[in-house]
Amino acid sequence: MDWNQISFEVNKNKVDLVSEVLTGLGSISISCSDALNNAIFESPVGETPLWDSVRITALFSSEINKQFITDSILEICNINVFDTLELEDRVWEEECQKNFPSMQFGKKLWVRPSWDSLFELPSDAVIINMDPGLAFGTGTHQTTSLCLEFLDENPPKGLDVIDFGCGTGILAIAAAKLGANSILAIDNDPQAVISSQENAVNNNCESVIHTIHSMENDEYRNCDLLIANILANPLMELEPLFSGLLNPNGTLLLSGILKDQLERLLDCYSDKFMDFELANMGEWFRVKAKKRQPIRIK
Repeated sequence: MDWNQISFEVNKNKVDLVSEVLTGLGSISISCSDALNNAIFESPVGETPLWDSVRITALFSSEINKQFITDSILEICNINVFDTLELEDRVWEEECQKNFPSMQFGKKLWVRPSWDSLFELPSDAVIINMDPGLAFGTGTHQTTSLCLEFLDENPPKGLDVIDFGCGTGILAIAAAKLGANSILAIDNDPQAVISSQENAVNNNCESVIHTIHSMENDEYRNCDLLIANILANPLMELEPLFSGLLNPNGTLLLSGILKDQLERLLDCYSDKFMDFELANMGEWFRVKAKKRQPIRIK
């Protein structure tokens, strides 16, 4: 079956109405994106915001009457600028897989999806077997890439590690395969906890990685390396917790920070951390720091 795609821009206040109309007209898929391509948006906790100008894309079967659909949207929603596109049917799973080949991070670390298992990797490759899924983190985003490259350059051999905001568990698995003694993977999303646990098993790392929900704070333990690849505001809110979990001289690795957030974040951590090192990919920054030794009063 072939498909008809219709897309247009609306004010965010019309999104609910337009979605209801499109569903009533038989749309099988409706997606929203920022009409101005400003994809980076950090919302307050507990809110699900929309951009001021939203691009809606709706997918219909090829049998629809396109003129009837557009006339109906115009009449009910007062929208008159449309982009239409006819899509040939494809094996969409295979199309998606083309966008996720095996990827290299640093010198030895690779992330390999199951459908690319025949791709020949170097004999010394450290391989993370992982398919894109519901939880965040398969190495394609710069924030994750920055952390994977750090782990490749600084293998955590013999260290106790915390991966806070573990998502798929990709960083925890990388730490395990690079020699970490133990890894505590923590996330506040139940889907991420499940995903991380399953990926640890698929990579034969379940004996080293223990995944918990963030509410299970009675299972928190101190560590030598704490990695948090989340967003800047939560990173600053969690400074007291991270400071308490890291051993003296332990390493802190933070990612998910934009350039205009760096100064505030560094100020937040400067009292208890030192030796800050920055790295970036495009607009995203990674911060490495060492926890200060406690001052001893004689």
